[in-house]
Amino acid sequence: MYSFGEYLKRVRKEKKVTMRELSRRSGVSHPYVSQLESGEYNNPSLLTVIKLLKSLDVSIIDYLVEYGYITKDDVINYCEVLNDGK
Repeated sequence: MYSFGEYLKRVRKEKKVTMRELSRRSGVSHPYVSQLESGEYNNPSLLTVIKLLKSLDVSIIDYLVEYGYITKDDVINYCEVLNDGK
């Protein structure tokens, strides 16, 4: 399994976004983005993860499914539970 920093770097490059642009969009400092991608820091806060993913137009759900934290079935079940509470 990849680290968050490896995932971030891959997605950022796929979307042709520089680290500086990602930093500007997300409000996360350029040095911190660099440290995440290089593996120097491995445990960003949930708020930082959300800011970075949102800045790259990546859903937090997509990230959690891709890396096995939850399954697509979990997402469907959670949505059903939330919709039952109308």
